[in-house]
Amino acid sequence: MTPTKNIPDKAPSPLGLLLQRLRRRLPPRGFFGLALVLILLSALASTDFSPRKRLFLAGEIATSDVMADRSFLFEDSAAARAKREQAKNLQPLVLDLVTAPIEEQRGEVLSLLQALRETDNAEARDALRRRLAEEWGEDFSLASLTALADPKNQAVITDVLLPLAEKTLREGVLQEMRVILPYKGGAILRNLETGEERLFSDATSLQDLKSLELLVSLAVNQQSLPAQSKRALLQFFSRTLRATLIPNYETTASRAAAAEAAVQPVFLQMQRGEILIRQGDRVTVEQQIKMQSLLNRASSRFNENLFLGMSVCSLLMTLGLLFAPSNKPISPMDTRDYVFLAVLVFLFSLTAKGFSLLALELAANSPAFAVGSLAYAVPVTGAAGLAAMIFTTRRYAVTGLLIAFFCTGMSPAGFSGIGLFLFYFLAYMWNTWLINRTYSRQDLVKSVLPLLAGLFALWLGGTFLQGGPYTRYLPEALSLTAHAILSLLLTLALAPVVELVFNYTSRSRLMELLNLEQPLLRDLMLKAPGTYHHSLIVSNMVEAGAKTVGAYSLLAKVAALYHDIGKTLKASYFIENQNSEENPHDKLAPSMSALILISHVKQGVELATQEHLGREVIDIIRQHHGTGLIQYFYQKALQQTDAVPPKEEDFRYPGPRPQSNEAALIMLADAVEASSRTLEDPTPHRLRQHISTIIKTIYATGQLDETELTFRDLDRLADTFSGVLRGIFHHRVSYPEKGAKEKTEAQKAAPGEEPPAAPFRPWPASLPADASPVPAGSSSKPSYAYTSPSGGTNRDSETAFPPVSALPQ
Repeated sequence: MTPTKNIPDKAPSPLGLLLQRLRRRLPPRGFFGLALVLILLSALASTDFSPRKRLFLAGEIATSDVMADRSFLFEDSAAARAKREQAKNLQPLVLDLVTAPIEEQRGEVLSLLQALRETDNAEARDALRRRLAEEWGEDFSLASLTALADPKNQAVITDVLLPLAEKTLREGVLQEMRVILPYKGGAILRNLETGEERLFSDATSLQDLKSLELLVSLAVNQQSLPAQSKRALLQFFSRTLRATLIPNYETTASRAAAAEAAVQPVFLQMQRGEILIRQGDRVTVEQQIKMQSLLNRASSRFNENLFLGMSVCSLLMTLGLLFAPSNKPISPMDTRDYVFLAVLVFLFSLTAKGFSLLALELAANSPAFAVGSLAYAVPVTGAAGLAAMIFTTRRYAVTGLLIAFFCTGMSPAGFSGIGLFLFYFLAYMWNTWLINRTYSRQDLVKSVLPLLAGLFALWLGGTFLQGGPYTRYLPEALSLTAHAILSLLLTLALAPVVELVFNYTSRSRLMELLNLEQPLLRDLMLKAPGTYHHSLIVSNMVEAGAKTVGAYSLLAKVAALYHDIGKTLKASYFIENQNSEENPHDKLAPSMSALILISHVKQGVELATQEHLGREVIDIIRQHHGTGLIQYFYQKALQQTDAVPPKEEDFRYPGPRPQSNEAALIMLADAVEASSRTLEDPTPHRLRQHISTIIKTIYATGQLDETELTFRDLDRLADTFSGVLRGIFHHRVSYPEKGAKEKTEAQKAAPGEEPPAAPFRPWPASLPADASPVPAGSSSKPSYAYTSPSGGTNRDSETAFPPVSALPQ
């Protein structure tokens, strides 16, 4: 009977599918908790808790000093009016360039010349003279008209004077220069046909009709004509000229009004700590305006704009926790990580707010005290020490940005200067660099001196950035010293608490786990010495490899030491720990043998959980074999089964595949170290080829798909692993034995004797790729390891990968 499957009553709706996709893409709930904490901190930083001040009116006697507790701006209305008037007066005159007068002039000149050519008698010319005198208001003599009728003179007009005039008129000619003299801003020449505008700041560079007449006069005088003809040409042509630049007073006025309206109010900067009114002085109108500006900014306890700005900026910063700039997959943060980050940011921001309120109280009681000095005592580098022990580089950098951002917002100076923000953030990053180079709590204590030196250097840079040296050296030096000491004490005191509460494996905890006297490592050394030796070599390999590809070398080394601790429970079932000829797998079915090998991962996770090794180490133990197949026992099961073939899933590790670069490094180093022992003659070239083949095989099976390792990283790892293993497999010089010479001569004298026996090897040199399992009960010891792609047999590892030649290309 065919079993029935559970079929849903109906398919999900499109809206349901959309909601499912959104849920899968949304970050964990802890992210939204962190966002809520950031919004609360933004509201706290935007709330003013300083005491109210009394307003002194103009004419009153000030009963106390009034000092600006913050930098602020106040409007100077008189200066604003002067600037508006100046903007209005400097508006250039808009001149429209029109081309119609050019065509009109040409038509008029040509028609008059035609009329002169047609008047062939004195009576007709006299009638033309009277008409021109009536139109132009100037009398022309008959002699002048007779000279203009001369074809030679007409040729000068059409060939010389008209082109010259047209060229000049197209560039723009004013009627009179005096129309632009009142405009100090010059003139804007606007071409009505193309819409192009040109600014002439020096309006005297433009031409008017008088300057054009002068050009025409110079051109006429250069001609070889009688004086009467020249006078007639000048008199006639100058009367036909027309201006092509027309002042547009309406547009000029509208632009002047727009420029006047665009002038921003004039604000004067008042610096924090500046005395606005001194006790005993009579308050002036200007002083009252300054004090009103100060009180108006303080009238509202909550600054909405600051709240919105801080909320948006801080939430955008947190996106660095979700995305990587290189678009590579990143290990996700869980709710625990977000809660720890939120607590860290909240506590240190609250500390900065407490220091701010304390500074305001001290300044109220002692006017000589500067409220900004105490801001340098906020121990933000203590947060750096805690974050650097837990998070990776990108995450503790984002944490540093958030802490520096909110601590700056909580300070009395607020965001008036970038120097304090840079001091906080760079001091934070400087301490993370120091923390990552400590290997003990003694090193951590010693780091306080370079930390203090860095704080003084950053303070000096911020001082010059904000305007140079001042007189507050002593209080700020004391603040910096308190900063360094408080940060050290917080790191030492809170690190164990963070490990206990959040179950983190901090850097200090990892250093403790490196101690070979740890109970788990001692059990491994005593119960599974072969596995212990294998783990030591793998730890050295992954430490060097992690430094090559930029992974967390300390975590990788510690996890490599503990990755096979599950073998201590059944050490004799792993060939590296078998010291006798009897192999317990000879009496077991292949499926049971595979189950025992697979169980060492689960048992290792349980032991690591019992000893509180930390989530990071436990995850690597769980992932260090990925979903690899135990090839030997799977093939053995296939050969022993005639009916139903065995399931491949029963011979495969449950996984998951490596989720981090550190887990991938341990998988690679584990396989490389174990399989390299099968090489008969491990020369550097053969060793490098063998390592490269193993790494390519693991990559081809998809075990590294969920990590960030690139082909370039894998090639670097092959070089690094090769260098470490060359040091282990290096050759030794064989020392001559006593009487070796006599033995050699004796052998030469007896050539019929057998040669000496080959040196003993504790593992088979090589097995053919298609070698079948040795049946139980055979005199030779069976190997249940996989055949390496290079032809050797891996005696230590349990995971089998197919040869590269068998993989799809």
